[in-house]
Amino acid sequence: MIRIGGGKYRSRLLEVPSYLEVPTKEIVRLGIANALTPFLKGACALDLFAGSGALGFEALSRGAMHVDFVDNNFEAIETIKRNALKLDCQKEIRVFHADFLSFLKNSDFQEKYSLVFLDPPYLEKGFYLEAVKFLFEKQLLSSSAHLVLEYEKEEPISPLLSSYSKRTYNYGRSKVSIYHLL
Repeated sequence: MIRIGGGKYRSRLLEVPSYLEVPTKEIVRLGIANALTPFLKGACALDLFAGSGALGFEALSRGAMHVDFVDNNFEAIETIKRNALKLDCQKEIRVFHADFLSFLKNSDFQEKYSLVFLDPPYLEKGFYLEAVKFLFEKQLLSSSAHLVLEYEKEEPISPLLSSYSKRTYNYGRSKVSIYHLL
């Protein structure tokens, strides 16, 4: 179990899928949420590689209007649905059981995301590049979106992001870069 750190669901516990050996630590989630505080109210967010959904639920708790959760693991999807039920926030979310590329390639949503969390398995560095490529290609980002990349060691930077404003935070093994698309 992990705890939501702030907002309307503060201190509420979330289930974690059993396959997640190291979910995003609370200090990392709190750091991300605190860095994004001015941008969370009314945000439309995408939690790609969602796992337990902790990043998306933290954003909802702190004022995001809507979150789409995407994961290709059935256990993760069921965990996210149970967590949403416990928080009674089913109307503010959509849950997609899909591979991230299938989701991004086939999405035809009218709204654009103002906040995207990218936290794939650390060993899969190519996932970051592919995800960013399709977010731009399919025009799924609002004009002032924030992209949050959580990674280990070297940043899996995409040339598509090199011209955007970036803040980087170090949390021991975990590192986070937040890009603001201006």
